[in-house]
Amino acid sequence: MNKNTNRLFGYQAYTFRDPGMSAASVAPCASHGSCPTPGLSAFRAIAGVILAGLLLSGCGGGGGSGNQARLSLTPNNVAVTATTAGPAPTALVQASVLASQAGSFYIAGTATKNGIASVSAASSGSVDNITITFKDPGVLGPGTYADTLTISGCYDQGCTSQVSDSPQTVAVTYAVTVPLPQLSSLSPASVIAGAPAFTLTVNGSSFLAQSVVLWGGSPRPTTYISANQLTAAITVADVAAAGTVAVMVANAPDGSANSSPLPFSIQPLPALALNSLSPRTVYAGGTAFTLAVFGNGFTASSVVTWNGSSLPTTYVSGTTLRASVTAAQIASTGTVAVSVANPPSQGGTSAALSLTIAAPSIDAVSYQMNPAHTGAVTFSSVSFPASSSWSVNVGGPASYAIIAGGRVFVTVSVNSNAQLLALNASTGATLWGPIALSGTANAAYDTGMLFVVSGVGVTSQTISAIDPTTGNSKWSSSVSGGWFPAPPVAADGVVYALDSGLVNAFDEATGATLWQQYVSGTSGTVAVSVDGVYSSAPCTTYDLQPLVGTVLWSNNTGCSGGGGAVPVVANGVLYSPINGQFSGNVFDAETGTLLGSFSDNYPPAVTATTAFFLNNSGLQGIARSNNQILWTFAGDGALVTSPVTVNNYVIVGSSSGNLYALDGATGSQVWTQSLGAPIQSTSAGSLGMYSGLAAGDGMLVVPSGNNVTAYVLSTNP
Repeated sequence: MNKNTNRLFGYQAYTFRDPGMSAASVAPCASHGSCPTPGLSAFRAIAGVILAGLLLSGCGGGGGSGNQARLSLTPNNVAVTATTAGPAPTALVQASVLASQAGSFYIAGTATKNGIASVSAASSGSVDNITITFKDPGVLGPGTYADTLTISGCYDQGCTSQVSDSPQTVAVTYAVTVPLPQLSSLSPASVIAGAPAFTLTVNGSSFLAQSVVLWGGSPRPTTYISANQLTAAITVADVAAAGTVAVMVANAPDGSANSSPLPFSIQPLPALALNSLSPRTVYAGGTAFTLAVFGNGFTASSVVTWNGSSLPTTYVSGTTLRASVTAAQIASTGTVAVSVANPPSQGGTSAALSLTIAAPSIDAVSYQMNPAHTGAVTFSSVSFPASSSWSVNVGGPASYAIIAGGRVFVTVSVNSNAQLLALNASTGATLWGPIALSGTANAAYDTGMLFVVSGVGVTSQTISAIDPTTGNSKWSSSVSGGWFPAPPVAADGVVYALDSGLVNAFDEATGATLWQQYVSGTSGTVAVSVDGVYSSAPCTTYDLQPLVGTVLWSNNTGCSGGGGAVPVVANGVLYSPINGQFSGNVFDAETGTLLGSFSDNYPPAVTATTAFFLNNSGLQGIARSNNQILWTFAGDGALVTSPVTVNNYVIVGSSSGNLYALDGATGSQVWTQSLGAPIQSTSAGSLGMYSGLAAGDGMLVVPSGNNVTAYVLSTNP
């Protein structure tokens, strides 16, 4: 209010009382002095009644009925809204008294409490600001709540005499509504008709605990994740037929708070087709495995058939199925017709593809002899010769040998670069080479083709396909990464190269990159079984699908970093060296279930019954059935190679140049040879060349010094 002689301009302290209570005393102004700053306290509510006393006076003046005054109140109507998900609102009413003379005045008030929680007041200059705080809308619930705030201006604390225009009422309306949800995205946003039941994730805003996802207008079991996310269970029947479904979210059961819809696409089922199998070849006598089939038109009802018999089948997507094959089903060699059977309404049965059950290989085609790095081979018979069949000086330290097709292939380190050469398996005579390669090199072999990864350390590497009969290059491709070349692994039409934690998969026939997958670490190689590609880096193990590279499972024990080693997979068990060079964890190769741990200095050799570990120059035979140590062999105290097994014998070499063969069951020595030069350690050389023993095609090939020495163990392997 303006300060003048006709209107009050100051407020003194005042107090509140409930009806029936004695009036509180009010301190007067000092005569002819300045008035104190007003002190306005909150309205006090008891049983829905509010009574406040307000003293307005000029200095030295007094109130009375002769003093003409009137109550001014604004606004006279208050309307507020809130949603059940929002905060409680507030509203402001301003009260003031206009008087012809200085005097004391009081304001009293009552309020109903249907939607009002409390009333408080504070002075601002010459105006009383009365704040209405409403009840929590989430507790109150949807609806319209009407209240009345009654304000009186009084000459006395008992309010027996009121000023003009008093009392006045304020009509208060509080409307609580349910918020309208907003949708931003669906995940997935589409499926193929015939897909299995799935969980739909709905993203957006203003979701409530009671929100329900509507599928074509019908509610689906809904889980509240947050105000921004819901999930809903969608059934097989919901996606049986192609079309578009409107997805909405309802925040109220009466449909008054529905979101705008988002479309969910159910795509038509493509024509049923079976395009490829993984694996395409397995080996008789192998363990149970998971067959992956790829094509189109697969549904939740699809079943993989094996020569017409149904296999336990898991639907992965409209293009991928996984089926379980038992060991009994691959006990003998042969060819199997694999098909996919759908219900007649979904395309019937596909054309068949052939899966080959081959005899176990007797070739040495990879580091530690096979793609799984088990270091194990079985010949039809074994006898240990009195001397070597041949020994050839190759001009430098040699790698592990590839033994296949009547040939022995080795890479050789010469003056910080590599050479590749082919030797006659019977005589040791050079058939072709040496072919000069940059940096260091390691090799693998599959289905009549030799594959070599070469390059200078910490640069990009090259993988080449080499004709094993001529040494001519068939194709070359770049290996993405940038570390020292590690041994490639070739199996079932795909050749794999691991470099700087990136697995590169190439088509064996063309060199085309099929896929790449990052798996951590910097070095090491992969192990490949019929249904998995395994990698081991510090604390980290991965299992990838061989044909497409998708992650089947992974495990991390809490760290990461550079490095890597050589995993071994045998009998459905993975030995993953993630703790240092070769020690690590043992996993179920199919599921990733942790089975235990192991300690080793070099990759172990593993047979169906026994695992052979070289620890601190002592070779141990450990029963796979109970992990009991069966025996320990120290040899000359300088054992440095991964063991290899041939039938029931285990063979190991030493840096002293001694070669030993032991009975695998007892550990007793049955044969020894002295090569006259240190046998190359199995661990990778300083420039990335891997070395070690190799047995294949009835032969045992040993690198020692600059020589490669061969022993014939079976003339009819």
